[in-house]
Amino acid sequence: MTENKELTQLGKNIRKDFPFYKNNPNISYLDSAATSLVPRDVINKIIYYYESLGVSVHRGVYQLAAKTSEIYEDARKKIKHFLSAGSEYEIIFTRNTTEAINLIAYSFEKAKDELNELFSGWKGGLKTGDIVLISESEHHSNIIPWQIISERTGIKIKYIPIVKETGALDITAFNKIKNDLDDKDVKIISLAQVSNVTGIVYDLKPFISYAREKGSVFIVDGAQSVCHQKINLSDLSPDFFVFSAHKMLGPKGIGALCGKKEILNKMPVFLGGGDMILSVNKEKSTYNEIPYKFEAGTPNISAVFGFSAAIDYLEKIGLQNISDWEKKLTLYAMEKLSEINIQFFGPSLEQVKSNEFKKVGVVSFGINGIHPHDIGTLLDENNVCIRVGHHCCQLLMKAWDVPATCRASFYLYNDFEDVDNLINGLRKTIEFFGTHNS
Repeated sequence: MTENKELTQLGKNIRKDFPFYKNNPNISYLDSAATSLVPRDVINKIIYYYESLGVSVHRGVYQLAAKTSEIYEDARKKIKHFLSAGSEYEIIFTRNTTEAINLIAYSFEKAKDELNELFSGWKGGLKTGDIVLISESEHHSNIIPWQIISERTGIKIKYIPIVKETGALDITAFNKIKNDLDDKDVKIISLAQVSNVTGIVYDLKPFISYAREKGSVFIVDGAQSVCHQKINLSDLSPDFFVFSAHKMLGPKGIGALCGKKEILNKMPVFLGGGDMILSVNKEKSTYNEIPYKFEAGTPNISAVFGFSAAIDYLEKIGLQNISDWEKKLTLYAMEKLSEINIQFFGPSLEQVKSNEFKKVGVVSFGINGIHPHDIGTLLDENNVCIRVGHHCCQLLMKAWDVPATCRASFYLYNDFEDVDNLINGLRKTIEFFGTHNS
């Protein structure tokens, strides 16, 4: 099958797989960066669990329990393959990306000498004056956990600034920060691989190199990248990679932490309860091996089944095909948006066209004199769903000195007609405000 033929099967031609469109045939859904739609294959896998199995995992010796556990554990193998993660990685199920980052943060707060032999810059745990390095463009889920830990330990959070014109990470400022931190213990560096506001795909290798130089832990927030492009953790080699299923056609309430085994083995536990223990005594308990020591209580089994089906679906379509389709839609959208009175937040059309910036299907914009919330409301009246607000990135909004932006995000089920509907809705919005303000 040629690439062009595969691409023609995306967009409207693939909507038969998504029950959403059967019930909402006239909607242009352009908010997949918040949460993606779910194909029938995923829904069927969840129904299969409840109708045909419905039992718990890891506990029963009867056949239904064994089969449920087998499918559940097979999902871990599928995720490792999907991420091209080598044998040095382990998969831990979490509720979402946010919980995965919190798990790491809270466990590191407890860790003292356990990590010394793995990270030369660790030196006995998080203490006053140590540094956590993140960026101004991070989602709140990669800011708030570190602020909470900072309040309890005295660590300092340093921010890599953005280049205001594009939203890119400021490498010049980063180099200055490195010089300022020569005598500091940089314990953790945690960065998103793709911005949920601009769609920029960051080159993380310089930051990983710095982490290795400083003996720091390196965490990648892959919530916005894993759904759009092929991930190769064996090549990137972060210490942790975290993401959520609901951005990649899967169910809500399930995500994964992919971490290096040697680190996970030494990390203190996050939550306590059933299934994360080997033995319980009145005085002290012995914890289970990884990944189970980080998965307390009965898990979201049906969601793991759906997670597995979502990966199957994405691999059937092909991540490269999805990326190529999104690029066509994104360039078309930016060209059409350039014809009306809008401001882009992020790289310009020329910078994206020339491949100066690699970008997924996310476009943030504003219209001078019209609040984003008003734009979103009027677009909704025209059956176009976009996201407006600060997108859980208030630091980025402050860097741009705006309260909010409009964000249209594209995925494999969108097509050029969706973009046309967006543009027509924006033209009507501009006309409405021009008429009512005249």
